[in-house]
Amino acid sequence: MTSSTLTDPLNWIASILMALNGIFGIVCNGLIVYSFTASSSERTSFNLICAYRAVINIIILGWGFLGTFVPLTLLGDSIFPPEYHMVVITSVHSLYVGLQYCEFLVAFNRFCAMYIPLLYPTLFSIKTTFVFITAIFSYRLGKVIYELIKFIPIKCFSYYSSVDLMWVPASGSNCREKYVGVVDGTAIIIGILIAINLATFVKLSLFYKSTELDSRDIKLKMRRNRTMFMQTILQDMAYLIDVIFTFQLSDLFVSRLWTFISGSFIWQCVHSLDGGSAYQRSGDDDYTDSNDKNTSSTSSVDRFYYRYLVLYFIKMR
Repeated sequence: MTSSTLTDPLNWIASILMALNGIFGIVCNGLIVYSFTASSSERTSFNLICAYRAVINIIILGWGFLGTFVPLTLLGDSIFPPEYHMVVITSVHSLYVGLQYCEFLVAFNRFCAMYIPLLYPTLFSIKTTFVFITAIFSYRLGKVIYELIKFIPIKCFSYYSSVDLMWVPASGSNCREKYVGVVDGTAIIIGILIAINLATFVKLSLFYKSTELDSRDIKLKMRRNRTMFMQTILQDMAYLIDVIFTFQLSDLFVSRLWTFISGSFIWQCVHSLDGGSAYQRSGDDDYTDSNDKNTSSTSSVDRFYYRYLVLYFIKMR
């Protein structure tokens, strides 16, 4: 424990902001998990992905920020050994990448619902989706173990700095390979996600325009879908914005407030806001007709799939 951190106003401000933001994010993500487990009608493939993501967000916010970064900010770097810093940062970073992989599942889920609706129930059944997600995070767990075994013996310790108020990559020449190409890799992932989501949105828009539904109904649904897909793209872009601030813009100004915002707070906001956004999407009724009794027991993309399939067969007649 150091008196300098306890008496530093910025450390207190950073701690309070991270604590409040973390609690907000855990509550939002917790609501997603509760909704999925408490209501059988919410147990769909799309919502399963949302629930998995919510659990990962809770782990990152609870263990990484509230359990590690906030105490370090207030009490100083030495309250935890370097190895513990390394374990926490490596683990939450690996889970972070796993969340990006889940974005692919979300995008592909919608893409299949639009372009191959007849195969959608097979490709995205609850069991199949569970296998996909479990494989993703099993792989990320393996990566954590591999990195810890590789970097701890050579003392490549990434750590959280109570001075800079952000995590700091290991600086040794033999440690730099760990974060090579992070920004470029994230940009490629986001570009692919935007392309998939755009293709889905175009297909949906063209389909609604070609139907003989009431024009006001079509316009309302198209407007809602535009809003949802813009939200999805902005959510995907949040990952790219985060890594750009962390790896490229954090050195732009010599200011502790700036390094806190660019290296910690923006990163935390990605997980907190992801919970709020996913909760809205998991219960979104844009894809369903509330008067359709046949779809009242399903939700989100699965309800949209059934509605789309009905209209698909109507058009084929």
